[in-house]
Formats: sequence, structure tokens, C-alpha cells
Amino acid sequence: MSKKTVLVIEDSSYLAESLVDMLSMKDFNALVAPNGREGVSIAVEQKPDLILLDIRLPDIDGYEVYRRIREDSWGKKANIVVLTASESTENISKNIDLPSDRVLFKPDWSVKDLLNKIEDII
Repeated sequence: MSKKTVLVIEDSSYLAESLVDMLSMKDFNALVAPNGREGVSIAVEQKPDLILLDIRLPDIDGYEVYRRIREDSWGKKANIVVLTASESTENISKNIDLPSDRVLFKPDWSVKDLLNKIEDII
């Protein structure tokens, strides 16, 4: 069975590196994008099994990244989990159509929580 791929779209290099290390230790193929435009490009090109998406990004926000990914035929069904420190559930719900169980608030989740969520989804 081939490795599952997870794309991390996160502008904090520390958090992105930590997530990549964690995913690699659990035998996932981890990709990283430091901003929204690169994230959209990598997502559409590589078609990862799951995307971990930050909302606050330096170029385009995570809401726009979400919309652009969903415009692609593959992206309509892409597995996306939002990781955010600054957005409310209500604000996320107004901007994107994502089940609440696909939103994790930093720093309220643990590595174990995140790994369980990823494994449940893919």
C-alpha cells in the first residue's frame, strides 16, 4: 500500500516543520506550502489525500485557498482540515462549507488529536 500524502499549508515555519516531522514519523508523505498560492498550486498538481490548511496566510487567506481548491474537479472532494488560532467557528462557517469536525483550533489540539483526525479521514 502506498503512503498517504498530506499537504500542510502553513506560514509558520516552526509549526509546518513540526507537522511535517510528525507526519513523516507516522509514515505519511508530507508536503508543505508556506503560503496560499503555493498551497493551491501544490494541491491541484499533487492531489494529496488530505490538506491541513491555516486560515491566516501572508498572500491569500485560507478561505480563498479553500475556494480555489474546490474550483478544481479533483478539489471538489478534497479532504481539508482547517487549523486556526484566530478564527471563530461562526466566521469559518460563514466563509466555507466545512463540517465543524474538520476545524481544529490552535493550540487546543494535541498531536494525538490531529493524527487521529487524519487517520479517521484518510
